[in-house]
Amino acid sequence: MTLYREKYGDYGPTLAAECLAAEDGVSVPVETLRGWLLAAGLWQRQRRRRVHRRRRLRKEQFGEMVQMDGSVHPWFEGRRGEAVLMVLIDDATGRVYARFYERETVWAAWDSMRGWIKRYGVPRSLYVDRHSIYRSDAEPTAEQLLSGEEPLTQFGRSMQELGVRLIRARSPQAKGRVERMNRTLQDRLVKALRRAGVSDLGEANRFLEEEFLPAFNKQFAVSAAVEGDLHRPLEAGYDLDRVFSVQERRVVQNDWTVRWGNRFLQLERSSMGQVRPGDTVTVCEQGDGRIRVFTGEVELA
Repeated sequence: MTLYREKYGDYGPTLAAECLAAEDGVSVPVETLRGWLLAAGLWQRQRRRRVHRRRRLRKEQFGEMVQMDGSVHPWFEGRRGEAVLMVLIDDATGRVYARFYERETVWAAWDSMRGWIKRYGVPRSLYVDRHSIYRSDAEPTAEQLLSGEEPLTQFGRSMQELGVRLIRARSPQAKGRVERMNRTLQDRLVKALRRAGVSDLGEANRFLEEEFLPAFNKQFAVSAAVEGDLHRPLEAGYDLDRVFSVQERRVVQNDWTVRWGNRFLQLERSSMGQVRPGDTVTVCEQGDGRIRVFTGEVELA
């Protein structure tokens, strides 16, 4: 009990028992520790929340659907400023990938999605909330109205290019699996970061990738109901940097320039055989600041 008071005073019995065994070599059954803590007044039984709706059944196969959410929380308990944890969880297995960012932005969403694809491949569908990253408030064009399509955000467009069905939840409860995972991580990950003395994002992401997530997935991920993996591998040479970029259509001016933000991009002479003034091109700005110009699938020099 002295060790518990010194190191694990705000831990529940389950997590405390795990840490005592793994880090201190002290093996105590969870129920025994729970009884000790109750008797000493160091822990109270948690009242279960009343269930108001039935939980949706898991998807059957790995990669059938991934849920993604950004969780803003004092992850570092004052050792640094607030950060957002982008969390992705496979619906069938509960396998988790997560990464820290300063803010929840489209770049954070793309980077975390890239991390998932790098490890597992492209999932069939992605379940997200109605954040402006994923939901466009723009009025549909006449062409979109006629075709039954809706305006897309930059992230939505990228998922369409990847062949990923983007599903937007209408309430936090609808994406309950990732919401419950957020609460779990706000307990277990916060305490793990504290024990490891982690206080900056770079170190935290290394800790996540190399230590915390491998152990967490080994302990909590489950087998899918149906064997097999529905993730699709990317073809060799697939230009994911272009897909995960801010893209806009622009018209080539008479002086062979294209306006982008507050500046003009000068097209090289070698491009003059592929486009003419008045033609429309696609300008892509990547996360590293690089700007590329395309006509169809051809990149202009």
